[in-house]
Amino acid sequence: MALRITLPFGKDDNIKNLVFSILTKEYPLKIIELTNFIRKRYGKSVTFQAVRKAILQLVEEGVLLEDNNQFSINKDWVVNGKKQLDTLYEELTQEKIKPKSINSIKGEVSVFTFDSLNKMMKFWEDIIDDWFENFKEGDPNINCYQGAHGWEGLLHPDREGTMMGRLKERGIKSYILSIGITPLDRYVWKFFGKIGLKIAFSPSLSSFDKSYYVATYGETIVQVQYPQKIVEDLEKFFRKNKMIEDLDLNELSEIVNKKQEIKLTVIKNLAMAKQINKSIISQIE
Repeated sequence: MALRITLPFGKDDNIKNLVFSILTKEYPLKIIELTNFIRKRYGKSVTFQAVRKAILQLVEEGVLLEDNNQFSINKDWVVNGKKQLDTLYEELTQEKIKPKSINSIKGEVSVFTFDSLNKMMKFWEDIIDDWFENFKEGDPNINCYQGAHGWEGLLHPDREGTMMGRLKERGIKSYILSIGITPLDRYVWKFFGKIGLKIAFSPSLSSFDKSYYVATYGETIVQVQYPQKIVEDLEKFFRKNKMIEDLDLNELSEIVNKKQEIKLTVIKNLAMAKQINKSIISQIE
């Protein structure tokens, strides 16, 4: 499942966000119709004047269009927003940083380039270790993870087990949403479920969901999109190996150590981390 989008209009339940959310599905609508939708669908006590004010502000900002006293989302605003995000993504992914230590993470966004999946994962594990070592009472204590396959639990079982075992010690709540649902996926996550992590499976046919991995550690977000060839090789491996006794770890090692450029993004943003947590946890609990 795709993560929910955070709208740029303030809190989730403010009038602008509610108006925008309604108009993504039903349009065009008049002000009185939008007012009634907000009252009945969301149970929010709003006045006609307040909804009118929010709508006119969105029109002024170019988000909505008015035609014969009816309102709809401005498609040009959506297209321009997508262009800006695409430009930002290109700028971030073009940056190449050769990480030497966890201290390489600077500012709100850091992008790292690796020449294999396994090297990337070892750095990811360093980020987790650093979070544990610096975790203090009162810090944000939620850890969420979404990904297709937890292959690192097969190649790095000791380190993964040690890291996850520290969750309970620190009072951290951890949630895992697995896109993969093969017997091997279930075997990997069964171990983590035994040490207190909450696990759920959410199969998806989306190629993006199969390639996208994201996790939160307090205010820190770690995300990566696997190259298509690696996605295909991991899919084949997890579908083929149904019995743990027949597992060929050498084959898995070849996949994750194969020379392939892969980028990992680290973001320091508590509000964004909370939004990701909300999306993942809502699919588990």
